[in-house]
Amino acid sequence: MRRSFVVALAALAVQAGPASAQGGERLQWLGGDLPPFVWQGSNGPQGYAYELLVLLSRKLARKPELAFYPWARSVKLTQEGEAHGVFPLARTPDREALFRWLIPLAHVHYSFFASSASTEAMGIDVLRTRKIVVLRGSPIIRNLQAQGFTNILEAKDYRDMLRMVAMGVAAAAYAGAPMLQAAMQEFGFKPADYRMVATLGDADLYMGTSLRLDAAEAQAWLDAYRALEQDGSVARLQKKYLLQRAGSHMSENGE
Repeated sequence: MRRSFVVALAALAVQAGPASAQGGERLQWLGGDLPPFVWQGSNGPQGYAYELLVLLSRKLARKPELAFYPWARSVKLTQEGEAHGVFPLARTPDREALFRWLIPLAHVHYSFFASSASTEAMGIDVLRTRKIVVLRGSPIIRNLQAQGFTNILEAKDYRDMLRMVAMGVAAAAYAGAPMLQAAMQEFGFKPADYRMVATLGDADLYMGTSLRLDAAEAQAWLDAYRALEQDGSVARLQKKYLLQRAGSHMSENGE
């Protein structure tokens, strides 16, 4: 009798699983080492978007959950998943219809950083003839291709990009200016060893999610974000992580 009761409960649990997911599976966040927005520090996750996630989760009475993967995989898992989110995700024309653009983070300019050991003038025309390294999985490779760049290398993270420039494997790294500048500081590179030589393109960064995320779940996160905007929490985090670090390379309102 007792065994039959346990079996019946198990059957109900199995039946309830899919219905529960369809009724609104909770959002699971993914990220990579992309300072100043999120990275794994010695004491755990850090960054503007991570601290924003902590505050948002608190508003929703949840535990902040974030899994780190190589960036290209985080983006792919989010695009193909049911209730995944990823940040910081650049909102580009080719991605527009592939994600739900949930929470705005910042506006960034994309720049080329070369080694300070070389004093050669490097405008776009010169850079077009050199090897340029970008983050694997980043859509900004299309910015380069549209401008006739053909010697494009890919790296798994910003550490590798900076190393490749320092070692002369690439003439310059191409990425969001505030991200590479923060990576230099956080990962032990000397900012004086690098110089910004040109800028090409810009984009808005978001906390983006799967298109299949339940509408009620998405609205709950949006409501929590608006509450944090109203109480000044968002502005305080922007000042802490974005405005002081990036200066003129990032918009103040993070639109």
